[in-house]
Amino acid sequence: MLRSAFILILCVLLNACQKPSPQQEREQHLAAARGDLVVAVTWPLGGGKSSLLKGVQLAAEQINAAGGVIDGRKLRLLVKDDGGTLAHGRMAAQEIANQADVVATIGHLNTFIAIPAARIYERAGILFISPGSSGEKLTEGGGGLTFRTLQSNSDQGRQICAYARRQGLKSIAVYYIKNEYGTDLANHFEQQCREMNVQIADRRSYRMGGDNYASVMHDWASLLHFDAIFLAGSLPESAQIVREARQAGIQVPIFGAAGLDSVQLIELGGRDVEGVVVFSQFSHQTQRQEVSSFVTAYRARFDTLPDSSAAQGYDTLMLLTLAMRDAHSGVPGRIAEALRKVRDYKGVTGTFSISPTGDVIGKPMTPLVVREGRFELLAQPSGIEQAHNEPASAPPAP
Repeated sequence: MLRSAFILILCVLLNACQKPSPQQEREQHLAAARGDLVVAVTWPLGGGKSSLLKGVQLAAEQINAAGGVIDGRKLRLLVKDDGGTLAHGRMAAQEIANQADVVATIGHLNTFIAIPAARIYERAGILFISPGSSGEKLTEGGGGLTFRTLQSNSDQGRQICAYARRQGLKSIAVYYIKNEYGTDLANHFEQQCREMNVQIADRRSYRMGGDNYASVMHDWASLLHFDAIFLAGSLPESAQIVREARQAGIQVPIFGAAGLDSVQLIELGGRDVEGVVVFSQFSHQTQRQEVSSFVTAYRARFDTLPDSSAAQGYDTLMLLTLAMRDAHSGVPGRIAEALRKVRDYKGVTGTFSISPTGDVIGKPMTPLVVREGRFELLAQPSGIEQAHNEPASAPPAP
């Protein structure tokens, strides 16, 4: 009896040890699947950058209309609103992770949501690719399934400070939102400026939804000498910050990072934001074939011009589809291997490659200026570093 009990316990232990992990279970399930390839999209769908979903939808429609991704398998989107909050973001990520058919997730605008969500996707064996999170920690020490199509904060800080230096700006005041994104971007911008001999005159932070902007701007106007203000901020707060700066009598140039490239800045800021420069991913005025084709298709589908968020959504799904085709697989690990091999991909947001860590590299930012109530492409040369030579590599569009 003792021997039988020992054998029974041993069998139970062996079975427990051999139980596949969630990643292995998903891999086995997706390797055997022959139906639609399910891609989740999670984003704050009520904010100023909600057009990302339209860009993803347009890409999916074009891919499916041309016969699908691989072996006739088509894309199916699973859409979740992350609400722009940590609680809703985690909930959306867990709901996606509970779906056995999900191959990949596109989403999360905010770095403070994307980082914990990435851990949920990694544990579930889902490939995660963010078009909105620029925080360095997103791809640091990941499990190999986390990517982004937006420049990291270190890359953004380098490009934006290079612009400031080439514009002859020698002393800059930095105002940043006190969260994972803003603090990280401000740190990298300051570091890059130090290396480029551009002085940081002062550095202040604000909390989301805060209301002390006026006092900071009055302090700067009366006590500080500087050539420009850099906003490592968010919307809607940044529109009010610019208004307070102008009302305090500050007339120096103001420029902001990718967090401000939304028409919401203009709608909320009105005439006060005239002349503000933002560093974006996209302009419909860019003279490239990929851009003009995308703009034509987007206008025909949605009866409006695409913005940066729509272009980011479109590019991200097209890039993901390219990796699926190169891997000839719907298994996340194999798609991730193919993504890390992408070189000089020509998308509507520019030409870029993917690093071994999952970061986008070689992608120039697009400078836009608010002029007469709309964004216009800032004339080159603008001080923005150009990407290396753009080879004639074919985009993944069907």
